[in-house]
Amino acid sequence: MFVFADTGCVIAPNIFEDIEIRILLCLIHGKQTADVVIHRESMEFEKETGLSMWDTLPDDIILHIFSFLSPFSVVRMSETCRRMNEIAFDEQLWRQHFYQYYRIPRSIGIAPGKTSWLQEFKRLYYHTPAVKGTIIKQHTDQVLHVSFSHNGKMFATCSKDGFIKVWNSKYPVKLKYKYDMRTLTWKYTQFSQFNRTDTLLLVSGVHFGSHSTSGEIAVFSLKGDFDLQARVINKPYDVFGTWYNDNYLLSGNLHLTGPLQSYSSIILNKGFQDIASEHESVVMGLYRFENQNASSIRTLLVAKCLTDSESELDPNCDTPENSIPEKRDTPANNPAICCPVLAEAKTSEKSAENASKKVQQVTVYENGALREKLIEVDAEVKNVHEINSTITYSQAYRDAEEDIASTSVEMETKSDTESSNGASGSSADLKMKTMKSTVSMKSMEGVCTECTQTDCEDHCNRGMYTSGSVFGYPLQSNILFSRDGSHVIEGKNPFPEEDNRQSNRKQQMDCSEKPVGSEDISDAPSTSKNSSQLPCQFPDKYLIFTRGSETFTPHQIGIKRMKSLEKVIGDKVQVMPNVEENLHGMDHQGYDTVDHVIDLHGHIIGLSLSPDDRYLYVNCRQWPKNYSIENPFYPPPIAQEIDIHVIDLMKMKRVGTMHQAHKAYTSNDECFFIFLDVSNEYVASGAEDKHGYIWDRHYGICLNKFPHNDVVNSVAFNPSDPETLVTVSDDQSIILWRSRNRDKQIRTQEIRGMNSMCANS
Repeated sequence: MFVFADTGCVIAPNIFEDIEIRILLCLIHGKQTADVVIHRESMEFEKETGLSMWDTLPDDIILHIFSFLSPFSVVRMSETCRRMNEIAFDEQLWRQHFYQYYRIPRSIGIAPGKTSWLQEFKRLYYHTPAVKGTIIKQHTDQVLHVSFSHNGKMFATCSKDGFIKVWNSKYPVKLKYKYDMRTLTWKYTQFSQFNRTDTLLLVSGVHFGSHSTSGEIAVFSLKGDFDLQARVINKPYDVFGTWYNDNYLLSGNLHLTGPLQSYSSIILNKGFQDIASEHESVVMGLYRFENQNASSIRTLLVAKCLTDSESELDPNCDTPENSIPEKRDTPANNPAICCPVLAEAKTSEKSAENASKKVQQVTVYENGALREKLIEVDAEVKNVHEINSTITYSQAYRDAEEDIASTSVEMETKSDTESSNGASGSSADLKMKTMKSTVSMKSMEGVCTECTQTDCEDHCNRGMYTSGSVFGYPLQSNILFSRDGSHVIEGKNPFPEEDNRQSNRKQQMDCSEKPVGSEDISDAPSTSKNSSQLPCQFPDKYLIFTRGSETFTPHQIGIKRMKSLEKVIGDKVQVMPNVEENLHGMDHQGYDTVDHVIDLHGHIIGLSLSPDDRYLYVNCRQWPKNYSIENPFYPPPIAQEIDIHVIDLMKMKRVGTMHQAHKAYTSNDECFFIFLDVSNEYVASGAEDKHGYIWDRHYGICLNKFPHNDVVNSVAFNPSDPETLVTVSDDQSIILWRSRNRDKQIRTQEIRGMNSMCANS
């Protein structure tokens, strides 16, 4: 070590032979005398050689010094000279800063498809929503929901003031459409959803009445003057409704059959009133599901079916052995089993843990009567950073990530091979690109040379330069640049993700210009005469919903595989049969079966699909363990923490859980929806603790909190720009949160606009 900890002075390598003498000077004369001596030696050395002492230090020593600086200090050091710039962007250096700054377990490797720790650090810090931007207060009551169009150009908000409002998302945000649904005897609007081509908007609301469970769905055209296209009964109102495809939507209805018994019907409806003839159907019954114990079907979602054939999994497939494994005490992971001293320490830790437990007074139904009872709950985990919850994934999820990354690499390789057309040198370039893209997450993980553990959190507090280990080479490029162009950009573009985002944004904008009623190419009939290709053009879908079984509150996820309804008749695609042939689902007796049921043992208050429809993220407020339900009208007390569960729709099981992620305080009878949203890289949710939250999907860490003055009901990412997030709250506000990158771009745009105005004046 060649740094004086007290003085911060660095000794040049050409005077290392006198190191003992200089250390002795510090011990005898104190650090001030040592400072004078070393400074004088440094000045003499610079006069003799024309080099500073920093110039004579090896790269490894400088890297070791950088490992003790904060990431932001390293960036500032990179701006001093070209050599420091090259050294400061060493990948292994940023790997350490990445794990330490975000407190990520080292057992989690770099995200699939990512190859640079520096770019990952920049993504989480610089390109994640964090800065409060536009604040809109044009609703006069609680704002309950927000949703984005697929092209990212618009977003819609629903409120208890009865209005549905549609906004242009481009800065500055402006109101585009609004409609007062109270003129249609609605009490308020609660949910909205754009169809795939962003030509129609589904709006769900609640009818007037203090105890009304009846709702309605309205469809508006987004072309022209926001004309009302259709109205559909929806019961209960928290079915919400969802699009089946671009022109048809699903709604629900509840039919009582006896005490505590009923069945829910799922209905297919045409999204607009324009029909070709009187023989064309506009509504058709699809399914009838039996309900028990005063429960009903709620919260409909439709997802693409990603499997080719019917799943052979057991309908109740979320068994303990299929869920996230719990850690068991074994000699491998618990040395206390073999060591009495450690066992005694472990006992003390358990006592402290039990002491940290707290009790909560709740009203429960026991022995035929309501009574107050104290139940034991986990104490709130405190953390100085206040964002401590992480998603814990099973190995199955990590393996699926690797498979997806490998598949994308194979597709990229195939595309590169076809585009090369056998050009000279293309095979070598392709090999290099493939090697770079197929870096395994495990290969990026380091082993601490001191404790030989792959999950060492701080390299045994020795920094990076431990036991004579040597860093990898610094980045092989002249990285003297920044996104805003304030530095000269040389060599390869270090921000390829920006080009990819712009390319994807352009494709989405092109797709958004399709006319009303047009189908995506994946749903369009094949022009080939080979009818065997049609099933590929019309894949099956999953109908996803919440329901109850032991009590009326929704605590289960039900999944039904829907056979494709599209049929090719001549040169047209028909979804519903003609009026004469429409049996409205009465062509079979009894009730439909649910293919898969996943019980979350808690009150489900939010659902959201990942963009690829592979994973379902669920907000759930857990019940006490081993609680026995005596009366379906008195469900178990629910926790004040909201857990997030991750369900793999290909394996039909839970693959991730985040405990105590965010807060909710209302009781069972007052519990309301907290909507969450999922992008390719992030998941965000509202909460009753007056904050919105955002987590990284791969690393599972909470990145930012978004404060409001009341409950945050809903959040939504801009699909074409995930650096923008919208939150809505009971404080009647709509807030657009932007990344530091987007905020800087907007401020620069404003300054340029002001300068141009001054120049014109």
